Amino acid sequence: MKAVKLWGLSALAMVLGACGGNQSAGELTLDNLPVVATMEAVGQDSVCVLHLDKLGKDTLTIALSQYLEDFRLVRLDNRDEALTRGGGVCLGNYFITGGGSREACRLFDKDGRFLFRVGNNGQGPGEYWAVYDKQIDEQNRRIYLMPWNATSLLVYDLDTGAYLSSIPLPTMVPKGVFTVDAAKQTVIVGMLPFNDIEGARVVWQQDFEGNVLQGIDATPYAVVPDFSNEVSNMDNMEGTFDFYLFTWVTQADTLYHYIAEENRLKPVFTLNMPGDPIQHYYTELPDCYLMDVTLEWAQNQYGTYVSKRAIILVDKRTGRGGFVQFVNDKVGNLPIDNAAFLFNNGYFMQSIEPGELALRIDEALSSPGELTLKQQDELKSLRASINEDDNTYLFVGKLK
Repeated sequence: MKAVKLWGLSALAMVLGACGGNQSAGELTLDNLPVVATMEAVGQDSVCVLHLDKLGKDTLTIALSQYLEDFRLVRLDNRDEALTRGGGVCLGNYFITGGGSREACRLFDKDGRFLFRVGNNGQGPGEYWAVYDKQIDEQNRRIYLMPWNATSLLVYDLDTGAYLSSIPLPTMVPKGVFTVDAAKQTVIVGMLPFNDIEGARVVWQQDFEGNVLQGIDATPYAVVPDFSNEVSNMDNMEGTFDFYLFTWVTQADTLYHYIAEENRLKPVFTLNMPGDPIQHYYTELPDCYLMDVTLEWAQNQYGTYVSKRAIILVDKRTGRGGFVQFVNDKVGNLPIDNAAFLFNNGYFMQSIEPGELALRIDEALSSPGELTLKQQDELKSLRASINEDDNTYLFVGKLK
């Protein structure tokens, strides 16, 4: 990558520390943000490079409804068998929650009605210890799950949740993301490439029998075995396999697109760091890039954790960008924590416990600030409808 001049962590902290003054969309807009990114030639490709030293100090408030259609609150089924610890993703007309080490995946329809469990926790056929990635094929009525430390991709019936078969993988996959093309009977897989996996590929295309058709050698991307690192395919752009490796030990990195026709990783977005490293995470949306940036660290009895973060947005068309705060304008402009991680599969989905939502509404109503009387009335109505013993609530919308 070409080197670009960026500030070190100490200088960056001065800018980030100054980004506490949110401005409303009427005062600050995407159109009057500074140009913070440039397109630079890297081989045959043009890569968007973010320059942190060009960022302004203010934070643009963005209402989620600007990016979403059919943005709504879904209350999950309250039956005992439907109760979930939250989390999950929206996949077309369905929600899948759970899939952790202590909870099987649960399938709900688009209105929150519980349908069934998908497989179960365990070590037998069709069982899993934890699930890292999920896909639903509505046309062919299939559910696909990728567990941690997977040796195969698990296939289930979309109408019953019953285990059907497994698609073998060519190597063990510590953490993996994937997309299935049922028509071509192929799978594209991207994995967190531990350096002790012999002959590993970082991204590859295979058939349903486990035969590798083509792939990218993992050697340049290999990391020491550490499950705190992540791999992502946010899948927010139809027909694009976006691929990103996050490492807890910060290093120069890049967001890629896997071009299957050429069997290569095409670089599309990066942040060069000649100074002190800055922990960050990339997310791509159809018209912009988001970068979640760590601002502050703290410690407790369990160790070090991220205590404060911010989101930087870069518009693809203009290169303009800055600090942004997404707010839920369906509930009185409540700030959305960690919003960059909540855009997946072409949807935004935030899981929230009813008690937490009630608390946040109470806080908003105690200091209404710029809330209109209509917004205050809507919040009061929503607050009155919340039962803190309910199952998880979901705020969901499809990307425009």
